[in-house]
This record gives sequence, C-alpha cells and structure tokens, in this order.
Amino acid sequence: MKKTLVIYKSKTGFTERYARWIAEDVEADVKPVTELDLAGLADYDIVVFGGPLFASRILDLGKVQSWMEKMPKKTWVVFATGATPSDADFVKSIEKINFPPEMPQPARFYYFLGGMDFEKMGWFNRLLIRLFGRLSQRKGKSEEAKKATPPSRFHSFDLSDRSYIERLVKYVRIKQ
Repeated sequence: MKKTLVIYKSKTGFTERYARWIAEDVEADVKPVTELDLAGLADYDIVVFGGPLFASRILDLGKVQSWMEKMPKKTWVVFATGATPSDADFVKSIEKINFPPEMPQPARFYYFLGGMDFEKMGWFNRLLIRLFGRLSQRKGKSEEAKKATPPSRFHSFDLSDRSYIERLVKYVRIKQ
C-alpha cells in the first residue's frame, strides 16, 4: 500500500474537519500545511491537500503547487471547502481559476461545502462579508438578485457532511 499524507490549511475548522475525515478513511497521516516543508513530503506517495476558498482562491495553494512542481511523480489530490452551494459550472470555474494551464495540475480536484464560523473569523473578514451583504441589498436591485446575495447580518452555519468525501476517498483507495 502506498503511503498517504493529508495536509490542510484551515481558518475556521471546516477544512481541518474534512482533512481528518479523509485521513481516517484512507488510513493516512494528517498535518497542517504550516508544519511541513518539501523534505517532510519525501516519504509519501500520495498527497491530499485541502484549503478554504477565499475570493475564489484556495488558500496556501501556491505553496503546494511549488511542491507539486518539484515532486511530479507523487499523486496529488486537491480539495477546497467553501460556503457556496455548487454545481458543475461553479466547480469548473474554481478549478480554472486555481489551476491555469501553466501551473502544476492535481490528479483530481474536489469541492466540499463547509460553512462560516463568524466567531472564528478575523475582524477584517467579518467586515468584508458584512460590507458585501449591505451592498448586495441596495435599492435598484431586483428582488431575485437580492435573494441570491447574503444579508448584512450573518450567523454562523455548518453545511459540512462526511458523505461529500466519498468520491475522493474512493479515488485515493484505488491509488493506494
């Protein structure tokens, strides 16, 4: 069996939860990306990286892509977590933004619903979300557009579900 490592960047805990579920299901080691360097990856054949989406970008992906470039023989799997319900077009757009053709590509990419934990967010991120909510509710917008954007008052919510990882786990088990 090939040795597997799950690494993650998590700001409010949703990505870490998914990383730990994946590691448990595929019997892998799990570590925050901040605790690793290139040498720490040497003993692993399969690396799964997860990070939260922030403005359509996967946090800390640049660091992981530099490792992907230096260790292309490893099987790299990437997942992102976010609070936006998705469809195939949304996932493709996130993939296109984060993995342009000139950058190293993972073997597979997955998106999992997470949530928002305003108590764990930094003040700046809370402020940005509130401003976006207020702007989106301004006069002149259609009722349909207002419904599609968040309100200016927010509450924490959790949409994570262990069943979302099933396809990723199945893929990693095949590769192991």
